Amino acid sequence: MTFHIRHAVPRDCPKGSAKGDRKILVNFMTQLQEFERTLHPNRSDGRLIGSDHLAYLERLAIEQNGCILVAESLGELLGFLVCFVEEIDAGDKHIIEQECRFGYISDLYVLPKSRGQGIATALIQQAEVHFKALGLSTVRITFLHNNYLAQKFYEDIGYQPYEIIYEKRLCDR
Repeated sequence: MTFHIRHAVPRDCPKGSAKGDRKILVNFMTQLQEFERTLHPNRSDGRLIGSDHLAYLERLAIEQNGCILVAESLGELLGFLVCFVEEIDAGDKHIIEQECRFGYISDLYVLPKSRGQGIATALIQQAEVHFKALGLSTVRITFLHNNYLAQKFYEDIGYQPYEIIYEKRLCDR
């Protein structure tokens, strides 16, 4: 399959978009959220938050020097990635200064029928190009601990564990 990676344009994104393209990206966000709901009980119903969450991520990408990338083949969107720059508070001195700004990939989704064809890798590589152009030297990605396919994929393309966060539920829902 031939595909290309490009920056999302207004027709793909929430603001001022054509209904069809916006509906596709909202569907991607909904599907990602629904998958994550199978992995952890704290995830909201994707059908209820897909549109609003996509709008929130679009705003973050604009405000924090990021971008929304899409993979496209023959006019069909196959997946997307959201990334932006994170910055550790200047008062927090436990991290060396040159590591206080880093690229962050918050969301990545590829249609199930299009997986295994290099699309996710190409989306991540383009995000890395974006971050390098901003002078950043580090990119971080997070995923739910029991998303073993994501873990293997990220390790296969050169990512390694950085921080591990544990949680304990103090009450049942």
